[in-house]
Amino acid sequence: MVLTIFLALTFSFLLIRLLPGDPAERYYGDPRLPIEIKTEIKAAFGLDKPVYMQYFIFLGNAVKGDLGISYTYRRSVVGVVMERMPWTLLLTTVPTVLSMVLGLKIGTYIAFNRLKFFDRFMRSVAFALNSVPTFWLALLMVMGFAFYLPIFPLQGMIDPLAVTMPERFFSVLRHAALPWITIFMVTLPSFAVHVRNLTINILGEDFIITAKAKGLKKAQIRKKHVLRNALGPLFSILTLRVAGLVGGSVLIETIFSWRGMGLLVLEASRGSDYPLLQATVLITIILVIVANFVADILQAVFDPRVRYS
Repeated sequence: MVLTIFLALTFSFLLIRLLPGDPAERYYGDPRLPIEIKTEIKAAFGLDKPVYMQYFIFLGNAVKGDLGISYTYRRSVVGVVMERMPWTLLLTTVPTVLSMVLGLKIGTYIAFNRLKFFDRFMRSVAFALNSVPTFWLALLMVMGFAFYLPIFPLQGMIDPLAVTMPERFFSVLRHAALPWITIFMVTLPSFAVHVRNLTINILGEDFIITAKAKGLKKAQIRKKHVLRNALGPLFSILTLRVAGLVGGSVLIETIFSWRGMGLLVLEASRGSDYPLLQATVLITIILVIVANFVADILQAVFDPRVRYS
């Protein structure tokens, strides 16, 4: 895990340096500035040094937890990212957890009733939604329920007129409703079909055949045997899904003007804000890697067969 984080840090540093644009140009864009002032500005940002020296300086500071100062916000990039991260987690975690809970019930139900109408219907819906670009679905939601039928706010995270805590709370819920519905619609069918396939594999195990031979009812087999053996892989999928949504939330947050990590990445890339872009990419990568590590541990906890293998 540590080696993967180190390689991710190195490649993200190099790739960001290949982006077009000069991050200090906004400060000396005036052509009347003398060359000496421009040189001083570049030196203040550390951009006058060779790339390899910038890398070693960045690496040394990153080990100490210092990822630099944002050129745009002019304060610690860690502080900026930590302000945006909770909003992205709110946007992605709620619909993903709901889709897991409901998908678990739907998936096990259609597995016990496979090849029937509801099973074929859910698989068709999952295939269709997996083929639909998420940003296109998000745009349809905005046009349908924020523009033509103004049920929900068009964009933003909170109404500026909301002052009290209850007003702010319900304002956030109303603004988050459309992106939640969009993510929920994309994740639920695929998650239910994944649970269905996993459950069918479990139903073919010897201990399930033994349970049926003992005369156990479907509800008992589902609760005591199927769900218990499915929880490990399901928690792994949930952990990785949340981490992946945090990293891939740029389009959703841009469409709904949700000021989270995704929109922050877009702002940093547009403004050639190297420290901020490095921090967002690095923290997202670390989140995915740690989530993968936690998923492995959870799978071993819920499924002892993984530990013995």
